[in-house]
Amino acid sequence: MLAFGAVVLLSFADGGFFPNVWRAATAAFLCVAALAVVLRGWTRPSRAQALVASALAALTAWTAVSALWSPDPAGSGLEAQRTLVYLTLVLAAAMVAGSLLTGVLAGIGVVCAYAVGQRLVEGPPEPPDPFEGTLLQEPLGYANGLGALAAIGLAVAIARLLSARSLRERALHLTLASLFLVTLLLTGSRGGVVAALVGAAVAVALRSGRLRLARGIGAVAALVLVVALALPVGSLADDLAERGGDRPWYWHVAWEEVAEAPLAGKGAGTFYLAWLERQPIPTGTLDAHSLYLELLSELGLVGLALLGLALVPPLLPAFRGVDAAAAGGYVAFLVHAALDWDWELPAVTVAGLLCGATLLVRERASSERG
Repeated sequence: MLAFGAVVLLSFADGGFFPNVWRAATAAFLCVAALAVVLRGWTRPSRAQALVASALAALTAWTAVSALWSPDPAGSGLEAQRTLVYLTLVLAAAMVAGSLLTGVLAGIGVVCAYAVGQRLVEGPPEPPDPFEGTLLQEPLGYANGLGALAAIGLAVAIARLLSARSLRERALHLTLASLFLVTLLLTGSRGGVVAALVGAAVAVALRSGRLRLARGIGAVAALVLVVALALPVGSLADDLAERGGDRPWYWHVAWEEVAEAPLAGKGAGTFYLAWLERQPIPTGTLDAHSLYLELLSELGLVGLALLGLALVPPLLPAFRGVDAAAAGGYVAFLVHAALDWDWELPAVTVAGLLCGATLLVRERASSERG
C-alpha cells in the first residue's frame, strides 16, 4: 500500500510537480515509517540501505546549503524540500519492506489505465494542448513523465511475465505489459522507449540467468548515455539539435555552467536562470532535461557524487540477479532520468526509487536466509 499509494496519489497530483504536495508526501512517508516501527519493531537497515539513506540526507543538506551562493535562494530551498521527499520515502521503504514492487506495478497500472481509458472515452484534446499536442499526458500533465512510468512498468511486467507460474499470472502480466506498451506509444516518448528497451533487456537477461549479458547491456547503455550527454559540450550542439530536438542545447548550457563552477555548482534550482542568460535558441525551459547533468551544473561534483552514492547501491544486487523484475524497472528509471527531468516529477522518481528499494530489501532477505 505504501508503494501503490505513493505512485497513484503523486501521479494524480500533477505528478507531484508542485511544492504544495511535498510537505504532505514527506509527512505521510514519515508516518508510514513510524507506523511500521510501532507494528513490527525497529528494523535495523542493512549497510546498503543505510548508505542510500545517508547519501540522500547529505544531498538534501547540500542542496539546502547551496542557497548560500545561489542567485535564487528560495528556489534552492524548494529543491531541498523535494529531495527530502525522496529521503523519507527510502526510510519508509526500508522499515516497511514487503512487496514494494507489487505496489509499484499496481500503481503504474492504475495510472496508465486511467490515461488510456480517458483517451478512449474523450478522444484527443480539442484544441490540442499548446505544449503536448495530442500526446497522452494525463494525469501527470507531461507526456514524457507518463512515458517514463510506462517504461518502468513495462520492464517489470515483462520480467514477471517470464517468471509467471500459472495461467492467471501470465494473463495478468501480459495484460499489464500490453497496457504499458500502448501508453508508452501514445505518449510519443522517445526517451521512454529507450528506457523500456534497456530495462526490459536487462530484466530478460537476468531472468535467463545470463548475468554477464545483463552487465554488458548495462555497461553499453551507460557508455552511450555518457557520450550522448558529453557531445554537446562543444560546438556540436547545433548539429545534434537537428536530430535530437532542443535537448543538446540544454545540455550545452549545462556544461557551460559546469565549467564556471565545477566543484559546488551554481546553486540548486538555478538552471532556468542560466538558460535565460544564455538562451542559444528562442525557447524556454526550466530544466536541463537530464538529472545527472543538471545536478552537476547546479550542485557540482559534490552533488553528483552524493547522488551516485544514493543511486548506485541497488545496482549491485540488481546485476547479481536478486530480482530481475525490480532490476529492469530500476535500470529503466536510471536511463530515463539521464534524458529528462524525472527528478522534478516525484511520481516517476518515487516509482524508480521503490524499484531500487525492492532490490535492497531482497538482498537483505537473501543474506539473512544465508
